[in-house]
Amino acid sequence: MSEKIPVSKVLVENSSGKFLSVREKKSGKWELPGGKIEDKEDRFQASRRELKEEVNLEISSVEDVVRVEVEDEKCVNCWIMHTSEFSGDVELDRSELSDFRLVSGSEYLELDWHADAGYAIPAIRFLNQYLD
Repeated sequence: MSEKIPVSKVLVENSSGKFLSVREKKSGKWELPGGKIEDKEDRFQASRRELKEEVNLEISSVEDVVRVEVEDEKCVNCWIMHTSEFSGDVELDRSELSDFRLVSGSEYLELDWHADAGYAIPAIRFLNQYLD
């Protein structure tokens, strides 16, 4: 088996209970903001850095939701994080992303997800139970 790739993805929830989804430029598919955890960085630091780089949001607090391992061509060790404490307006990194949406939980489940982004569906469906 190949080495596990550590990744942090963030459920960004606004005050109306809607979640930020971003469209990957290369595939045209939807995913959560976030990415690979760099050396000497934990999942919390990676979440903050990735949100700033990808969507220009500053987050003041982020919490664990669930960890999921995705095995396909690669083995991805993905932490799904959650924040509702952020500042700034969404400004996409246009080299990676082409669009964003703020969607309800039910709309979230209907998006055309990137092939390896399905890990987020249980997290959104059971978010309240995970956070309790």
